[in-house]
Amino acid sequence: MFRWQRWRQLRARAAGRRQDERAEIGQVQQWFLLLGRTPDDRRLTPRPADLHPIFPPADVFWADPFVWTRNGRSYVFFEEFCHATRRGRIAALELDDRAHPIAQAFVVVAEPYHLSYPFLFEVEGELYMMPEKREAGRLDVYRCTDFPRHWVLERTLMHGPSIVDANLFEHAGRWWLFCAARTRHSKINETLLGFHADHPLSRHWTPHRRNPLLRDFAAARPGGRVFRTDQGRLLRPVQDCVRRYGFGLGISEINQLSPTAFSEHRIWYTNGEDAGGWRALHHLDWHAGIMAMDAQRLLPADSMQGLPGTMAS
Repeated sequence: MFRWQRWRQLRARAAGRRQDERAEIGQVQQWFLLLGRTPDDRRLTPRPADLHPIFPPADVFWADPFVWTRNGRSYVFFEEFCHATRRGRIAALELDDRAHPIAQAFVVVAEPYHLSYPFLFEVEGELYMMPEKREAGRLDVYRCTDFPRHWVLERTLMHGPSIVDANLFEHAGRWWLFCAARTRHSKINETLLGFHADHPLSRHWTPHRRNPLLRDFAAARPGGRVFRTDQGRLLRPVQDCVRRYGFGLGISEINQLSPTAFSEHRIWYTNGEDAGGWRALHHLDWHAGIMAMDAQRLLPADSMQGLPGTMAS
């Protein structure tokens, strides 16, 4: 990115913050889920307005959904953030055949620090979760011992105080870990870092020679699981954080990826306002025919009062 482009992005972000400060007086942000059954080809051009919203209680928000199906039962895992404690934990909802919740949400992983972005992946028949642990300063993997409720800490993949929204995927005989992170010269919402290893549970990850791979508020920060189409195209959901954090969502196609090279281009984009009159839209996942996204709205701050016991249990 050229300096003048970054300067324009920084100006737009500053203007957005000023507008948000006025709009959010007496308001609180709430992320909520969007779920629905979709065909495979819809992954390339999602229609958020066609999904049904799942609203959490007013005292929490639900974000970063990842779907998994096992033994014929589907669940969506997500961050549940409590405004009272200012801390997130990982919760889940069981879904019916139409991707509607069957019962109340329940907590699956909680720690004495903030958790979010419960990335799920399977290796050799075992299911793992790699949640964001920026507050703890490391990237840990949990193994599922009894789907979907029970998870045990398996190992630490990487240490780093600013690693967020980490994803794993396999490509060209290597495992790749993409994440956003703050560096000496760039902010967390504009920086994409890449690492590679010979196994997804490796403790030894080699930084990509071109790190940071991207420095762009409009397209660097991950916005969901990297996926491959039946035609072999490698697609990466990305956040647009120019206007504000998570304002819009894009899909970028990775054209070239090796230990020494990287390039991608955007093939799809929308934002919360255009997609559904929402304030933000920043995540996409698709698994076994179920699409999951999230969006943000504003609620009156006093709506959070007097609502004990409404979170996932």
